[in-house]
Order: sequence, then C-alpha cells, then structure tokens
Amino acid sequence: MKTIKDIAEEAKVSTGTVDRVIHKRPGVSPKTREKVQKLLDKYDFERNILASTLAFKKKYRIATLIPSVVSKNHFWHGPHLGMKSAAKEIQKYGVETHKFFFDQYDLKSYEEALDKILDLKPNGIVFAPFFYNTSLAFVEKLKEKEIPCVFINIDLDTSDKLTYIGQNALQSGYLCGKMMNLITKPKESVAILTSQKNVGRHLAIETRIKGFLDYFSDHSDGKKIQKIIIDDFDTEMIEKALSRELENDKQISGIFVPSSAIFMIAKFLESRGLNTIRTIGYDTHLDNLDYIRKGSIDFAIDQNPFEQGYMGLKILTEYLLLNKTPKPKYNSAINIVTKENVDYFDVANTIEYAV
Repeated sequence: MKTIKDIAEEAKVSTGTVDRVIHKRPGVSPKTREKVQKLLDKYDFERNILASTLAFKKKYRIATLIPSVVSKNHFWHGPHLGMKSAAKEIQKYGVETHKFFFDQYDLKSYEEALDKILDLKPNGIVFAPFFYNTSLAFVEKLKEKEIPCVFINIDLDTSDKLTYIGQNALQSGYLCGKMMNLITKPKESVAILTSQKNVGRHLAIETRIKGFLDYFSDHSDGKKIQKIIIDDFDTEMIEKALSRELENDKQISGIFVPSSAIFMIAKFLESRGLNTIRTIGYDTHLDNLDYIRKGSIDFAIDQNPFEQGYMGLKILTEYLLLNKTPKPKYNSAINIVTKENVDYFDVANTIEYAV
C-alpha cells in the first residue's frame, strides 16, 4: 500500500503538499494539485487506508494536551485549531481524539491533566511538555506503558519521544539577538523582559533567552544586556518595572520579549511616546498583529501554531495506523514578520482557519 511519503516522492513534492491535496486545504498550485491528485487516484490512496483500518476493526484513542485556550488572541488558539482540524480528518479511520487542557502556570493543574490521560489509557498522546521534570517523569511512565508521545512547541532532551514539532528555540533566540544588534547602536543597552512564572515551566522561552544571550556573547560590541523579570505580564507590573528600569538606564534602546506578550510592551512604549525603543518578540496573534502593522513591534517571530497542532496529530495517526516512523524532529520555519510584510504573510488566515 502506498504511503503519503511514496506519493510525495513520485510527485517530487513534500509530504505536506500531498496532505494538503488529500484534505483539500489551500496552499497548493492548481498544476501541482492536479499532478498529486492523479497519483492519489491511481493508487486509490484513501480507500486503501480505510480498508486497512476497517479490516482490523480497531479503534484508537489519542489524547492531546495543551494550555487552556483563553481567547482567539492567545497563542494556544492556533495549535487548538490545528488539532481540531486534524481530529475531524482522522475520525473516519476509527481514531478518537480526547482533548485535555491545563493552566500553564499551575503545576497541580498540569499533574491532574496528566493523571486523567493515564486513566484514559490512550494509544498515543500529543502534548506541549511544560514543567520540565514533571514532563520527563510522565514520558517515563508512557514508555513503560508503550504509549508513543509527540511533543509540540516545547522540546525536551529525551530519546523516548516519537518526534518533536516546532521551532529550534536556541536558533530562534540567536536570530532575535542578531536582529536586535542590527537595529540598535553599539554600547547602548538592551533589555530582556520575561515573567517569573515561565522560569522552570516553559523550556522554550528559557532556551530562546539563552540563544539571544549567546549571540551577544559571540558578537560583543559593548552592549549592556540586562534581564527584567516581572511576576506576571500584568499591565500595572509592566508599567512599574519598565518605568523604573528606563529611569535607571536611559541608554536602553531595545527590548526583547521571548513570548507572545510583546504587544503589552509595545502598548506601554506607545503610551509614553517612547517610539525610538526597538522591540522584538514572538507570535502573530491578533493583538500582536495590530502593533506590528503600526510599527510599534519591529519584528515578531511566527511559529506557525496551527501546523504544530495539525501535524502533531496527523504524524501520530500515521504511526499508529500505518506503522510509519517519523523523523526525530520537524523544525518549523523561523519566520520573521514585520510591518512591511505582515499583510502578505498568511498569519491571519492561519489564526482564523475555518474548522
């Protein structure tokens, strides 16, 4: 039976392109779509998968776990939509998707969600591994029970995962350091603003900071790099912390936020008329998009959150149904979004993807 990889190789396209054609998703040229569809028809691709799964009459349960989605302006709305879309596509193959959520700042909430997943006894799990030590212990339990797991957005240093889908956080942070160096002058100060709540919880954010610092360690031009750590990304806390730091160091010319909260810093700077301070952050949710368009955010790194959730579920399904072993990791592109390209960048359509 032909796999997606076989079809892709014969058509000389990526597996992602074949997947888009199968599920009639956008992003494929008419000519390529026609070529791929002819091969799918030739090998009766979808009917073969259905026949294979129905022949064994086996039902599969996949658990998904991400932070609670509080609004469409929240980063995790993107992976949620991706998983929701993939779940609709795979249910016809006898795959049930069970969604779990947790408070990303509350270890107890995370542990309770992990316990519920173990009680479900799923055939596999797709999740964002917050809380480093707790996640590693959970992966050990999954290994004992022979339950494969896929990481999205946050990678952990363990060989017991099936695969990881997301950015290389170290390189991403390094790139942000390079951009900040280019848009600020030598011997000026640059601040890294982060939340105490992410320390020990969100490995990707900590790794981005390391990459950012690594760049300036490798390319020293006399800049002073300082960390500003606040309890939470609350408007009052941000105003208090930044007002104090900007008063103490009038040479601060750039602020790096290794998370999706960069719009809150842009809002503060805009309200104070501090338009010369450059800003770099992450994610293209709707709040950030507004400030990117206005130029209040100089650069934002888009992580393609929809694809992280979507491909995580699809890759695990292919592994369970077709015994198709994925690559150890799938590093998504480190896309730079700025005022000049934001309206040509398909971020809005990703966020509002109809599922």
